[in-house]
Amino acid sequence: MARFGDEVPGLLSSGDGGSELHRIRDGGGLSTGGISPAFKQTKAQRARTMALYNPIPVRENCFTVNRSLFIFGEDNLVRKYAKKIIEWPPFEYMILTTIIANCIVLALEQHLPGEDKTPMSKRLEKTEPYFIGMFCFEAGIKIIALGFAFHKGSYLRNGWNVMDFIVVLSG
Repeated sequence: MARFGDEVPGLLSSGDGGSELHRIRDGGGLSTGGISPAFKQTKAQRARTMALYNPIPVRENCFTVNRSLFIFGEDNLVRKYAKKIIEWPPFEYMILTTIIANCIVLALEQHLPGEDKTPMSKRLEKTEPYFIGMFCFEAGIKIIALGFAFHKGSYLRNGWNVMDFIVVLSG
């Protein structure tokens, strides 16, 4: 199969702008470069067409195939539902509400010396596992939907998600 830059015969068939008979009939002699402008355009079009229809094959390995966590392909049902969930506007509002509620809980806690805690601080401390669970669920569902780190558009290729992941790990 010919690729761009391969040798092409000097004479082309009639009707394509490159035939010697066609040039003599029109009254124009041979061009000084030996190749007519019509042939150059034809060669460029041919190169684009070949690149479009005959792409150079890429070896597929675990890093080039777009699989989330090396398990879920792009057409996997679990991954499709995960993408629908993270793109669903109420999901984003729920996560933002959870963040705001967590900030309020952290602001209401009173840290006293000597492990003394007020009754309200003891009750607020019991809410932490729920917040951590919500943030872990959010990170997990995004990792399944987007992929973790190796693919274009994956979870750790977004700055906000990196910060979110660090917060979830430290929580």
